[in-house]
Amino acid sequence: MSEQTPLQGSTYALASEHAGVFRTGFLPWLADNMHVWAAFQREANRIWARGRRHYSARTIGEVLRHESALAEKGGEWKLNNSHFPDLARLYLLVHPERDGFFELRYQSNTPRAAA
Repeated sequence: MSEQTPLQGSTYALASEHAGVFRTGFLPWLADNMHVWAAFQREANRIWARGRRHYSARTIGEVLRHESALAEKGGEWKLNNSHFPDLARLYLLVHPERDGFFELRYQSNTPRAAA
């Protein structure tokens, strides 16, 4: 696990408390990629501050992938698409007052669908 600042540690703790809403493997990935989370959150906050109240997590991920040198640790890809939905779920846990900013979808055959 990467070294974390106290704020990042509290975000990781919040994610751990709600582990059931995330895809299997997200929490270990997050532990090593808090820098990706920080960039995702910064971009989402920037969009919120500009007045948008609904946005796409995938669009934020694509912006980060194509407009920055940001890369995840230990991954096959620069930024893997499969983590964007979980980053959106984490964002809404950290910022509950922004409910509805991302549309969350659940598949009936996943553990998080029961939550």
